[in-house]
Amino acid sequence: MTSTPRAGEGTPFDGFYRDEFVRAARLAHLLTGSNDGADDIAQEAFMRLRPRLGEIDNPAAYLHRSVVNLSHSWHRSHTRRLGREQQWQQSVTSTDVHDGAHSELLEAIDRLPFRQRAVLVARYWLDLPEAAIAELIGCRPGTVKSLTSRALSAIRKELS
Repeated sequence: MTSTPRAGEGTPFDGFYRDEFVRAARLAHLLTGSNDGADDIAQEAFMRLRPRLGEIDNPAAYLHRSVVNLSHSWHRSHTRRLGREQQWQQSVTSTDVHDGAHSELLEAIDRLPFRQRAVLVARYWLDLPEAAIAELIGCRPGTVKSLTSRALSAIRKELS
Protein backbone atom coordinates (compact mmCIF):
# COMPACT_ATOMS: atom_id res chain seq x y z
CA MET A 1 0.00 0.00 0.00
CA THR A 2 1.38 3.39 -0.99
CA SER A 3 1.25 6.11 1.62
CA THR A 4 0.35 9.63 0.64
CA PRO A 5 2.69 12.39 1.75
CA ARG A 6 1.65 14.30 4.84
CA ALA A 7 1.38 18.04 4.89
CA GLY A 8 4.84 19.54 4.70
CA GLU A 9 6.48 16.37 3.34
CA GLY A 10 6.01 15.99 -0.41
CA THR A 11 7.91 14.03 -3.00
CA PRO A 12 11.54 14.51 -4.04
CA PHE A 13 10.21 16.30 -7.12
CA ASP A 14 8.21 18.70 -4.93
CA GLY A 15 11.34 19.65 -2.98
CA PHE A 16 13.39 20.04 -6.15
CA TYR A 17 10.64 22.20 -7.67
CA ARG A 18 10.49 24.44 -4.58
CA ASP A 19 14.26 24.80 -4.54
CA GLU A 20 14.81 25.39 -8.26
CA PHE A 21 11.72 27.04 -9.79
CA VAL A 22 12.73 30.66 -9.17
CA ARG A 23 16.23 30.01 -10.53
CA ALA A 24 14.82 28.28 -13.64
CA ALA A 25 12.33 31.10 -14.25
CA ARG A 26 15.04 33.74 -13.87
CA LEU A 27 17.28 31.86 -16.29
CA ALA A 28 14.43 31.76 -18.80
CA HIS A 29 13.75 35.46 -18.20
CA LEU A 30 17.37 36.35 -18.87
CA LEU A 31 17.30 34.30 -22.07
CA THR A 32 13.95 35.58 -23.36
CA GLY A 33 13.42 39.00 -21.78
CA SER A 34 9.81 38.01 -21.11
CA ASN A 35 8.27 37.54 -17.67
CA ASP A 36 5.28 35.54 -18.92
CA GLY A 37 7.38 33.48 -21.32
CA ALA A 38 9.89 32.76 -18.55
CA ASP A 39 7.27 31.29 -16.21
CA ASP A 40 5.81 29.18 -19.01
CA ILE A 41 9.25 27.92 -20.01
CA ALA A 42 10.16 27.04 -16.42
CA GLN A 43 6.88 25.14 -15.98
CA GLU A 44 7.41 23.25 -19.24
CA ALA A 45 10.99 22.35 -18.26
CA PHE A 46 9.76 20.91 -14.94
CA MET A 47 7.01 18.98 -16.73
CA ARG A 48 9.63 17.39 -18.99
CA LEU A 49 11.88 16.59 -16.03
CA ARG A 50 9.27 15.10 -13.71
CA PRO A 51 8.81 11.65 -15.30
CA ARG A 52 12.58 11.21 -15.61
CA LEU A 53 13.70 12.60 -12.24
CA GLY A 54 14.75 9.21 -10.84
CA GLU A 55 16.77 8.34 -13.97
CA ILE A 56 18.81 11.53 -14.21
CA ASP A 57 22.16 11.89 -12.45
CA ASN A 58 22.17 15.68 -12.42
CA PRO A 59 18.60 17.02 -12.45
CA ALA A 60 19.71 20.66 -12.15
CA ALA A 61 21.86 20.37 -15.30
CA TYR A 62 18.99 18.64 -17.12
CA LEU A 63 16.64 21.41 -16.01
CA HIS A 64 19.05 24.13 -17.18
CA ARG A 65 19.46 22.44 -20.57
CA SER A 66 15.68 22.17 -20.92
CA VAL A 67 15.25 25.85 -20.06
CA VAL A 68 17.91 26.85 -22.60
CA ASN A 69 16.33 24.69 -25.33
CA LEU A 70 12.81 25.93 -24.59
CA SER A 71 14.05 29.53 -24.45
CA HIS A 72 15.70 29.07 -27.82
CA SER A 73 12.43 27.76 -29.29
CA TRP A 74 10.54 30.65 -27.68
CA HIS A 75 13.08 33.11 -29.09
CA ARG A 76 12.75 31.69 -32.63
CA SER A 77 8.95 31.80 -32.58
CA HIS A 78 8.94 35.25 -30.97
CA THR A 79 11.31 36.56 -33.65
CA ARG A 80 9.08 35.12 -36.39
CA ARG A 81 6.04 36.69 -34.77
CA LEU A 82 7.76 40.07 -34.64
CA GLY A 83 8.79 39.71 -38.27
CA ARG A 84 5.19 39.04 -39.32
CA GLU A 85 4.02 42.07 -37.37
CA GLN A 86 6.92 44.14 -38.78
CA GLN A 87 7.62 45.85 -35.49
CA TRP A 88 10.07 45.52 -32.66
CA GLN A 89 8.61 45.36 -29.19
CA GLN A 90 10.78 46.25 -26.21
CA SER A 91 11.17 43.49 -23.65
CA VAL A 92 9.57 44.24 -20.32
CA THR A 93 11.90 43.32 -17.52
CA SER A 94 11.15 42.67 -13.88
CA THR A 95 12.57 44.83 -11.09
CA ASP A 96 13.27 41.71 -9.03
CA VAL A 97 15.96 40.73 -11.58
CA HIS A 98 17.61 44.15 -11.86
CA ASP A 99 17.22 47.81 -11.05
CA GLY A 100 17.17 50.79 -13.39
CA ALA A 101 20.96 51.12 -13.41
CA HIS A 102 21.27 47.85 -15.31
CA SER A 103 18.47 48.38 -17.83
CA GLU A 104 20.75 49.73 -20.59
CA LEU A 105 23.01 46.68 -20.29
CA LEU A 106 20.06 44.27 -20.24
CA GLU A 107 18.55 45.95 -23.30
CA ALA A 108 21.86 45.51 -25.13
CA ILE A 109 21.93 41.83 -24.10
CA ASP A 110 18.31 41.43 -25.28
CA ARG A 111 19.37 42.57 -28.75
CA LEU A 112 22.08 39.92 -29.07
CA PRO A 113 21.47 36.79 -31.14
CA PHE A 114 20.20 33.95 -28.94
CA ARG A 115 23.42 31.90 -28.79
CA GLN A 116 25.49 34.94 -27.79
CA ARG A 117 22.94 35.81 -25.12
CA ALA A 118 22.91 32.20 -23.91
CA VAL A 119 26.69 32.03 -23.43
CA LEU A 120 26.73 35.30 -21.49
CA VAL A 121 23.89 34.22 -19.21
CA ALA A 122 25.45 30.80 -18.65
CA ARG A 123 28.88 32.30 -18.00
CA TYR A 124 28.00 35.27 -15.83
CA TRP A 125 24.70 34.30 -14.22
CA LEU A 126 24.98 30.52 -13.90
CA ASP A 127 28.77 30.85 -13.44
CA LEU A 128 29.44 27.82 -15.65
CA PRO A 129 32.84 26.96 -17.13
CA GLU A 130 33.26 26.89 -20.93
CA ALA A 131 32.96 23.09 -21.16
CA ALA A 132 29.62 23.11 -19.32
CA ILE A 133 28.35 25.99 -21.46
CA ALA A 134 29.33 24.10 -24.60
CA GLU A 135 27.36 21.09 -23.41
CA LEU A 136 24.45 23.28 -22.37
CA ILE A 137 24.00 24.95 -25.75
CA GLY A 138 25.26 22.06 -27.86
CA CYS A 139 28.51 23.34 -29.34
CA ARG A 140 32.28 23.06 -28.89
CA PRO A 141 34.20 24.96 -26.17
CA GLY A 142 35.99 26.99 -28.86
CA THR A 143 32.62 28.14 -30.15
CA VAL A 144 31.72 29.28 -26.64
CA LYS A 145 34.86 31.43 -26.57
CA SER A 146 34.05 32.90 -29.96
CA LEU A 147 30.40 33.59 -29.07
CA THR A 148 31.44 35.20 -25.78
CA SER A 149 34.00 37.40 -27.49
CA ARG A 150 31.53 38.53 -30.17
CA ALA A 151 28.81 39.19 -27.60
CA LEU A 152 31.06 41.25 -25.34
CA SER A 153 32.41 43.18 -28.32
CA ALA A 154 28.89 43.99 -29.52
CA ILE A 155 27.87 45.16 -26.05
CA ARG A 156 30.98 47.31 -25.64
CA LYS A 157 30.38 48.88 -29.05
CA GLU A 158 26.73 49.60 -28.28
CA LEU A 159 27.37 51.02 -24.79
CA SER A 160 30.36 53.20 -25.71
